[in-house]
Amino acid sequence: MNLAGFLYFFQIAFSVPSFVFSGAIGSSKTSRFEVRSLPDSPSLPTSWAGRLPVPGAKNGNEIFFWLFETENSAYDDNLIIWFNGGPGCSSLIGLTTGNGPISFVGNSTHLMRNPYSWTRLGHVLYVDQPVGTGFSTASHPYPLRDNDGVTADFVQWLHTFFNHFPRLKSKRVHLMGESWAGIYIPYFASALLEGKYSLPLNIKSMSLGDGSWGNAAALSSVAIGTYMHMQSSRLNIPQNILSAFSAADSICGFDTVLQEAAVYPPKSKIHIPGNPEYFNYRFERRDMTNVLEAACDTDPITPTEVTNSILNSTCYGPCATYSTALDYMDTASLVETGAGIPCFDVYDISHNCNTIDPLPLMAKYFSRADVQAALHVKDSGDYMACNSTILGTLLAAPSAVPPEYFLLPNLVTNHNVSLHIYNGELDMLINHIGTELSIQNMTWRGAQGFSKKPSRLFYADDPVPEPGSVSPFNGDPVGTWGADRGVSYHLFRGAGHSVFATKQREMFAYVRDVVVGAKVG
Repeated sequence: MNLAGFLYFFQIAFSVPSFVFSGAIGSSKTSRFEVRSLPDSPSLPTSWAGRLPVPGAKNGNEIFFWLFETENSAYDDNLIIWFNGGPGCSSLIGLTTGNGPISFVGNSTHLMRNPYSWTRLGHVLYVDQPVGTGFSTASHPYPLRDNDGVTADFVQWLHTFFNHFPRLKSKRVHLMGESWAGIYIPYFASALLEGKYSLPLNIKSMSLGDGSWGNAAALSSVAIGTYMHMQSSRLNIPQNILSAFSAADSICGFDTVLQEAAVYPPKSKIHIPGNPEYFNYRFERRDMTNVLEAACDTDPITPTEVTNSILNSTCYGPCATYSTALDYMDTASLVETGAGIPCFDVYDISHNCNTIDPLPLMAKYFSRADVQAALHVKDSGDYMACNSTILGTLLAAPSAVPPEYFLLPNLVTNHNVSLHIYNGELDMLINHIGTELSIQNMTWRGAQGFSKKPSRLFYADDPVPEPGSVSPFNGDPVGTWGADRGVSYHLFRGAGHSVFATKQREMFAYVRDVVVGAKVG
């Protein structure tokens, strides 16, 4: 790390005290939500937290929010709304693991300030949605059955939120999220701009991190075999297992699909074969309860078992490369074969048995009565970062039309909303090869895919360097990127599913320059 650049960052980051903006977006109407202090925490930026009801819903359906006022007047015109995915995972995961003003100290429930907090780049709103997520509450039986209901609830709830914080309605809105938020965000943006409950908001950008926004088979089955080959050393996969996946990719036609996607610009629409696995969205949290077809886990460990699981499974369906890959890695991590990774983590394949899991820390801290009182959600009981009921309900619902098909092209082309897509290279759940395939198969502003492969290098403090530029402050490159016709793509080296969790400095620069700075898009 360059010391001069580091000190310059801190000089700028801490140059404007937070009290300068106190009250700028709040009012007497919101005073009951003000967060005055937080147990075992350093001082916070001015913030408000609590629940607001969903208009028109049954009593008990309320959405929790935590709104932070910007710490830097230069970014007062920006409102960043952050969503975690799941579906059913709390936005406080993002807040406490890398993009918010506080994070846990090691494996304790004490908090420290995060110098790379996005609150230095705009007002930041964290939302626990849909109802029943995190500190949000839901009526019983669970009221939402599909993505349409989730979208209607959130958009209507935003009307209530802006009634309390009307000064935010004129801000430049940046919708950001990861994983299943790749579905949430395009549907929310479309409803806000065109729907029944539309709001006159200035939606400037959407940022989808390791998101499930594309054709589900492309994101999973088609790409997983090639990803395993690319990461075979890190994943510790024997050659005979890799050969079994290669043979299956050839039989299923997946290798041909990826060959077509490697052409820039694409020659024509890329056909994704059939409906492999019968169930395209198998993106469940594998450390939660097995809510989806648990009986189908086959525990393959030999080449023959891998091949049978891919091609002859009676419950996964044909060409089940994705399910088989995840089952194989889980099995290999538990069986003494010399293969696999102990404590395998599909979200970040660099993790090991010493990696700290933040979810138990969150459960312990946010279940405390004094913490809940400080956030105006008194007597909420045991806090869960992710809700398996919501996960099972929404994954079992009829699949939403992938945003890649119509929503994203329409938002970029007809509404001039910038689209920023990013991935961590160590995410196996939604790997970057599938993301790149989906980009190449999407049509916007009169053309399909990128015209050039996104292979330009970028650096920790400079995510959009000029072509051919070399800065002594850049250090080693941290990824590759490209942009075309209002869409950008960044691939972060050394990062998993939650890029901001391991690349806080890099993501701070990304939000500063790419998202709110709009140097691309």
